[in-house]
Amino acid sequence: MRLSILTLTLVSTWALQATAAESIFFDANGTKLHYVAAGSGETVVLLHGFSGSAEGLYIKPGTFDALAEAGYRVVALDQVGHGKSDKPYDPDRYGMEMVEDIRRLMNHLDVDKIHLAGYSMGSKVANTFRSLYPDRLYTITLGGYGWPWRSRKMTYTEAESGLANRMILPGNDIKALAAVSMTMHELMPSENNLRTNTVPAFGIIGDQDTVVSTGDFETFSATMTELQVVTIPGTHAGTDGAPYKPRYAEEILRFLAAH
Repeated sequence: MRLSILTLTLVSTWALQATAAESIFFDANGTKLHYVAAGSGETVVLLHGFSGSAEGLYIKPGTFDALAEAGYRVVALDQVGHGKSDKPYDPDRYGMEMVEDIRRLMNHLDVDKIHLAGYSMGSKVANTFRSLYPDRLYTITLGGYGWPWRSRKMTYTEAESGLANRMILPGNDIKALAAVSMTMHELMPSENNLRTNTVPAFGIIGDQDTVVSTGDFETFSATMTELQVVTIPGTHAGTDGAPYKPRYAEEILRFLAAH
């Protein structure tokens, strides 16, 4: 095990549906991040969306269990500013630092390559990671994601104000989420990078997704090489969101099995 990242706390094992999972905290360059892990085999790292969490997007809907039971080592990360992870107010701890957190997590897990799967904001982080570290990925799955999709630069006041009328899930900190919002414009691979991609990639979106337009998804699928895409029933978020449909996990498993 590499010693560059120190495991801080190992909370007791519990049963999540059919899968025994561990809740673990580790130090990511001075920030305490939380993840849930289960299973064995090739490692799949899961990244949730904005204001979400590992539990809300992957564990409750059953995707976490489905992957673990299919023979993968599944790691669902609470990204910085979310879930049980630290929620700093400094914008410098977000943006590209969220991308580096994936590398830090891999070092902590002592793995050289992973299958990386994101949703919405998690896909932004994942696809930017791919653009920088393609040799560290077996595959990448990008859910609820389209292109071009670049967030605008904004001040802290603008970011906080923009969250005032937005549904924020319980357990979040508005000031931390405002800091997250300020840095989302950093997470965008270039068009040339998408066209020269060599990592097997999979795009999946709900047919009623209004956050990512059909046009953005079609532009994305026409631009990124080595990309397969599928549309399934569902919206972008909430209990009717695509990630809550059984087919979401089924499609990811089908893609992983082929690679």
